Amino acid sequence: MTERFGDRSTPASASSTDERIIEAALTLIARDGLGAVTMVKVAETAGISRQTLYNHYPDVDSIITEAIGRHNRESIRLLEASMRIVSDPQGRLEQLVRHAASIGAHAHRVQELEHGLSADARVALREYDDAHDRWIQDVLEQGRQSGAFRGDLVPGVDAVLVRHMLRGVAEASAEAPEETAAIAAAGLRTVVACVCRR
Repeated sequence: MTERFGDRSTPASASSTDERIIEAALTLIARDGLGAVTMVKVAETAGISRQTLYNHYPDVDSIITEAIGRHNRESIRLLEASMRIVSDPQGRLEQLVRHAASIGAHAHRVQELEHGLSADARVALREYDDAHDRWIQDVLEQGRQSGAFRGDLVPGVDAVLVRHMLRGVAEASAEAPEETAAIAAAGLRTVVACVCRR
């Protein structure tokens, strides 16, 4: 048996229903904000009954926590894949900036989102931040040790400053997605000016 979802036919299995629920939650968050996610709207958007939804998730918070967790794991996977493409510190720094611009342009991350989340959902959100911070710190340390970046960098401290610059890139890209390439170029110019040898 298959159920219709959008223009695709999907098997009426637990995994496809679960995917539909998560996709519906992400769609609602991206389109209307966190406050738009209700059990009724998720069921309607996923094309399932409320009873089916409750069979999978007991409440909105559990749906949001799972949706954010899955989305963040995918974002981490994409970041790690892009970092494997290059090995030099400046190339990796460029990948970090491009990733931030892409995340913002696709509205994958709203910085104020965590204020409306439960403790469990905030933990899921921090999973991405922690992985991102490790990459920033590793790139800065690699660049400092290789001589490509300034010798006076303190990766643990400077990583915080670079993270805020990358958040600025993401926020600018979210506000003007059509300008993402120019924003990424400007962001890279600014970050490189801060960390590279003069």
